[in-house]
Amino acid sequence: MATQEGVPLPQPLPADEKLAEFDSVPLFMKSLPEDAADDVAISALQSLAYEGTPDEIAQNFKEQGNDYFKGKRYREALGFYTQGVDAKPTDNAILEALLCNRAACNLELQNYGSVLRDCSKAISVNPKCSKAYYRSALALIALERYDEALDCCDRCLQFDQENKAVQTTREKAAKLKEAKERKERERQERIQQEQLKQERLRAAYKERNIIVVPVPDTVAQNPYEPHFDPEDPTNNTLILPVLFLYPQYATSDLISHFQEDTPFSAHLSAMFPPGAPQPEWDKKGEYVDGNLVVYGFTRRQRLLKIGKKMTLRDVCKAAKAKDGEPRDGLELKDGTLTFIVLPKGEEEQKWVEDFKKNRRPQNICETVPNGHTIDDGDRLGFKMSVQHKIFRTANAPRTAPDETEVAVAQAMIDLENSAPELKSELRPLQISAAREVDVRGGKKAIVIFVPVPQLKAFHKVQQRLTRELEKKFSDRHVVFVAQRRMLRKPTRTSRVQQKRPRSRTLTSVHEKILEDLVFPTEIVGKRTRVAVDGSKLLKVFLDSKDATSLEYKLDSFSSVYRRLTGKDVVFEFPVQAQD
Repeated sequence: MATQEGVPLPQPLPADEKLAEFDSVPLFMKSLPEDAADDVAISALQSLAYEGTPDEIAQNFKEQGNDYFKGKRYREALGFYTQGVDAKPTDNAILEALLCNRAACNLELQNYGSVLRDCSKAISVNPKCSKAYYRSALALIALERYDEALDCCDRCLQFDQENKAVQTTREKAAKLKEAKERKERERQERIQQEQLKQERLRAAYKERNIIVVPVPDTVAQNPYEPHFDPEDPTNNTLILPVLFLYPQYATSDLISHFQEDTPFSAHLSAMFPPGAPQPEWDKKGEYVDGNLVVYGFTRRQRLLKIGKKMTLRDVCKAAKAKDGEPRDGLELKDGTLTFIVLPKGEEEQKWVEDFKKNRRPQNICETVPNGHTIDDGDRLGFKMSVQHKIFRTANAPRTAPDETEVAVAQAMIDLENSAPELKSELRPLQISAAREVDVRGGKKAIVIFVPVPQLKAFHKVQQRLTRELEKKFSDRHVVFVAQRRMLRKPTRTSRVQQKRPRSRTLTSVHEKILEDLVFPTEIVGKRTRVAVDGSKLLKVFLDSKDATSLEYKLDSFSSVYRRLTGKDVVFEFPVQAQD
């Protein structure tokens, strides 16, 4: 069509704009505008929902709720049913239906308490409301209240015997109740068996002069436990975990199943056979069967030299106190007996002299005012040497302590002796490793790795301990990190059946390292910046209240985290807004 006087004809609007125009029409609005109260058309449409009698209004909301319920939009349906109830209908049938339908929505949303309240109201309106009893039973089953669920079903079946849904629900509740009771019986049986087992073990310990030492909650539980030999029909032979300590190299070996009638020589010959490759920590090659001697120690610091042919049962008998003396025997710490293994000669003599020199007199029993015996955290009775201050955990280096580790351990012992107020807290603490890390600006930082079970105990004194150690190592910063262990992600060919714990994943360990580094301050935010080349930089924001005390160590935190994880990170304090 030709244009008149060169004026172009109006062009049709795009489809998107046409659809957008519908949003301004109240009937087609997807959501209410902010100024809905000022819109006359919207106010008129809203008022239509409340026109009519209470029964008509409630019926209207019920029908709208039914439509949303069919579409599985339970929260919207719940709102409509609630508005219907709030309309206060005079027809009990409508009120009953609204309450039952609202209970159905809450049942889908797992709001079981609300289900029971609505069903109770519905039953008060109509005592023979099968739906209310049925949905109450379903909610009670979900809450594992099976007796009450059975009671609901039985009450309903008294007047509605042919209700298949209620019959099925009752059968389900009865089966679940039986299963729960069976599990409870099995649990009680296990508890009784465990109590009987512990009583028999206590009697066996007493007979063998073994004294059980309580373990603090901060110490990890031993996965191996003493038990009776299943191959002994008389149940009179114990199998115990035994720890061999090698103080010369601050390392150890755990024999998880040491049968008490087995001689010590049998284990030594299997662990250190002549002609076999020496352990990597045995630098001098002295740990060879025939050149080793084993020592044990009792609770009252008596030293026992163990012969090759002696069994564990023989050692327990030798540990018995003489007539007229206080009770004595071997100590069972965390379910484990401990023995010292040394090469014959100079090392043996040096260790024995040190033990005799530093042990406390046997007739002294220190007590505190509340009557409890003082526990120095070291039942061996001698001062914890540098070698005993370093405890190699399962994932720590197996090599002999290096210069840094020895220096840190010695500094902790010196602080323990010079600060009486910290002595009780520092005495049981041990480190698993220590490493030096280069920091920007030519400085260095010392990373002290501690066993995970002792991390909470370290946190109690970490601020004071860090200050004192940084005074000792004036040119280096000191940080503490738990010696955590990561597990690989299981594959189809993995033989490991147990599910990998969340705490052993790479992500979790790296997050915990961050928290350990900045303790005692808190991480208040994180931001990851991805560059064009794909490289990532993690920004960690710390609590600004600790800015003055930690700002000088931020470079050390970044360098240590990069060394431990291979990831770049920047630590910052949020900028405080000025009033």
